[in-house]
Amino acid sequence: MMIRAVMLIKSGGRVPRAVKLATELKRMACVTDAYAVFGRFDIVAFLESDDVKQLFKAISRATRLPGIMSTETLVEGQGNRDAVGDGTGPFTSQPMNY
Repeated sequence: MMIRAVMLIKSGGRVPRAVKLATELKRMACVTDAYAVFGRFDIVAFLESDDVKQLFKAISRATRLPGIMSTETLVEGQGNRDAVGDGTGPFTSQPMNY
């Protein structure tokens, strides 16, 4: 099962630096996409791997890139996409009927 993560990255608020870092991130293993954004964070990066150790290694490498000031990483909880049942739980992929 693929495990996904989203990294929210601060790089100092300079757009050219954020664009350069996003380009570097896209070349890294496990990174499926990355781009500069406006708001509290400067870059968002999407990661995916079927091996949790590989995913965490990729996250660790990304945090050490020169120019990255801080990160917040959100890792998908197991079962979020593959929940089964009657569609009433908080982690189902089915629409909830209220």
